[in-house]
Amino acid sequence: MMAARVGVVALTDGQVHQRIDRLTAYLDAWGDLIVADSGRRTQRRLLGFRIEAPGAALPVEVRVMYREYYRRGRDGWDIAKYYYEYLDVTRGKRLGYHLHDIGSRSLVPHAHCQEAVDLEWETAEGPHHLRALELDLREAHEEFMKLWAGDRSPDCESFRPLDVPRER
Repeated sequence: MMAARVGVVALTDGQVHQRIDRLTAYLDAWGDLIVADSGRRTQRRLLGFRIEAPGAALPVEVRVMYREYYRRGRDGWDIAKYYYEYLDVTRGKRLGYHLHDIGSRSLVPHAHCQEAVDLEWETAEGPHHLRALELDLREAHEEFMKLWAGDRSPDCESFRPLDVPRER
């Protein structure tokens, strides 16, 4: 049996609304923002944020997409998985931070870094899982915007494979 994840607390309905409001205010300054909140009356909920930057009818340089999936639990909304995605449109590079089940392992934080031409709302999961820490949406956004502001491409070579091969 897996130990409970440390630092993860269920959110009440009010806290989810506050999260949406705060993230909307925070992200709106970065470009054209679309916000989605679906499933609030069901057992599963999706919060989604999409940004095209720089926005204001200028040519798109980057696209970011944040999706957080929640499950209704006895104490409120529990995080079920997330997908935080960055696309450098100019260079054709994608960097994604995910948290979801992989095989029999529950809620595995990992990254994807590769060439890409677009981000789909339902991003297909590639076979190459890279090691990463669990992140909050703001932490991922800060990293993504530093790449954009620094006019740098994601450094895919800096990631290590998720699974560590051990010699016998």
